[in-house]
Amino acid sequence: MIKLDVSGRNYEVDKRLKDYLEDKIGGLERYLPRQLKDSAEAVAVLSDDKSGREDNRFVCEVIMKVSGEKFVAKEGTVNMYAAIDIVDAKLKAQLATFKDKYTLEPRRAKMLGRLVGRTSEADEPLAEPAAE
Repeated sequence: MIKLDVSGRNYEVDKRLKDYLEDKIGGLERYLPRQLKDSAEAVAVLSDDKSGREDNRFVCEVIMKVSGEKFVAKEGTVNMYAAIDIVDAKLKAQLATFKDKYTLEPRRAKMLGRLVGRTSEADEPLAEPAAE
């Protein structure tokens, strides 16, 4: 389970919004490698930016740390729930590429094991010519 810390900056975070955010960010666990699922931590900051443009008023920023790697996604929209959805999609893309780089496909591992165990013809000693 991803440990999530939710805070609000100039914005009151209610239970319903917090539960929605925990469901979305908690669902990202499937995009993590199995060995790193317990070490994942996330911090979410929800803010109401009245000074910005009207269509970017509600801002959601999530910083996720997994095994020394940091993933950051930030989005501002008209609706806080929409901002959370967009941040969720951005983090999914980042974590999917991380998982592809981190994990080795079983087929590839099997092939590498075969290649490592194989000896080439150049490594074998030359046969002595038979004496007549």
